[in-house]
Amino acid sequence: MSEAGSEDEQWMRQAIRLAQRARAAGDTPVGALVTREGRGVAEGIEAVRSTLDPAAHAELLALREACRALRSFELSDCILVTTAEPCWMCSFAARQVRIGRILIGRATPHIGGISSNYPILSARIGNWGPPPEIVSGVLAAECAAL
Repeated sequence: MSEAGSEDEQWMRQAIRLAQRARAAGDTPVGALVTREGRGVAEGIEAVRSTLDPAAHAELLALREACRALRSFELSDCILVTTAEPCWMCSFAARQVRIGRILIGRATPHIGGISSNYPILSARIGNWGPPPEIVSGVLAAECAAL
């Protein structure tokens, strides 16, 4: 796992703003975005409750939007920024699109794709290629306060 830089923190601040929007809408305060070459490509806010969709996790919504915006399932040159460690479902999706790097605000050890008993994000799995670079604890206190 790598250390976060100031640009990483700027992106995490944007994810925190997205998480605050999710909370205001009555959902779990999680925000996510996808960047590429220093530019924002896609955003997602947790919308499980507000849309009655169990798959409307912030990370999944951001990854879907990024794939559409870039017209590709290949996101190896992209960064996923999320206020909470992706769950198993979101971790699978990130690996499926070969996201290159993930910035995480706070851990979710009970269902997280790195810190749980099922480390989907860090494990070598079949023909998926190498796992993404992971940077954990970016603005952790701010993300935990959400």
